[in-house]
Amino acid sequence: ILGGIPWQVYFQRVLSASSATYAQVLSFLAAFGCIIMAIPSVLIGAIGASTDWNQTTYGPIPPMQRDQSDMILPIVLQHLCPAYISFFGLGAVSAAVMSSADSSILSASSMFARNIYQLAFRQSASDREIVWVMRITIFVFGALATAMALLTGTVYGLWYLSSDLVYVIIFPQLLCVLFIRATNTYGSVAGYIFGLILRVGGGEPYLKLPPFIYYPGWTIEEKVHHVTKEVEYLVLQRFPFKTTSMLASFLSNVAFSYLFKYLFESGTLSAKYDFLDAVVAKHSAEIMDKTTLVNKNIIGLNEMAPVKPRLSVTLAATFARKETLTEEEDSSPESPSHENE
Repeated sequence: ILGGIPWQVYFQRVLSASSATYAQVLSFLAAFGCIIMAIPSVLIGAIGASTDWNQTTYGPIPPMQRDQSDMILPIVLQHLCPAYISFFGLGAVSAAVMSSADSSILSASSMFARNIYQLAFRQSASDREIVWVMRITIFVFGALATAMALLTGTVYGLWYLSSDLVYVIIFPQLLCVLFIRATNTYGSVAGYIFGLILRVGGGEPYLKLPPFIYYPGWTIEEKVHHVTKEVEYLVLQRFPFKTTSMLASFLSNVAFSYLFKYLFESGTLSAKYDFLDAVVAKHSAEIMDKTTLVNKNIIGLNEMAPVKPRLSVTLAATFARKETLTEEEDSSPESPSHENE
């Protein structure tokens, strides 16, 4: 449940909403919409489980015994529906898969270009440079996605692992951004690394990824393939290592954020070593002025460095004050009151 919150597609819809109220209503309706949209999938699975496959062109062995449960939708469309229904149904599924794939690749490339390349490495990058980085990463991520699809035996396993990574890595980052003010990029990187190592270290049976971290209570399960009769031994982790990985990612994010914040602000580390511009540059004039920092409750008055406000902000504030303009007109030697005197 918690892993379904920080998905990029959800926040794209929320951030594109016209108002906060509309975003809230959209979120609540989407929650009920997900439940309703899951009903056809449940019905198709129930049909596939209760079908007498001896009377179909599929064969006497059910899909579950062939280890093809994750392919139940195309199997039902092909063997239990008329030819025209199967044609349009499989076409619709293919179109939906391609649409989701290209949007995911575009979303991943845009996030990498903006959130990683520009914010972490090249803050002064131009829009043209960001566009070229997005174009290159589209090809890179597309090639990686193709290789993963060809080398893995199940798409369900990839989806399952990606959901776990969102829960283990992205969910703690979201909590820190929303509720813990002092977290920074150093803690974010540390939390990402800790969560990734602990989660991948537990292995993934769907992808036949062997574990290199054996948590307490692990066992070996024997799996026999019904078609080939091959015996496969899988390591099952009884310990809740996914939740443990999520908590470790969260705690390491907070701990390393406060550690680097203390090291830089106390002078133990020089400001020149803040290569990610996460602590020292947070109070600089290039990012925001003191008034913006205090009004948005980003830092307190005692945390502020003596920075110079931007000229544009000063001029905008001056011209926004009508009483200032009135006083200047009254005191001006060219005003009508002075001319009458």
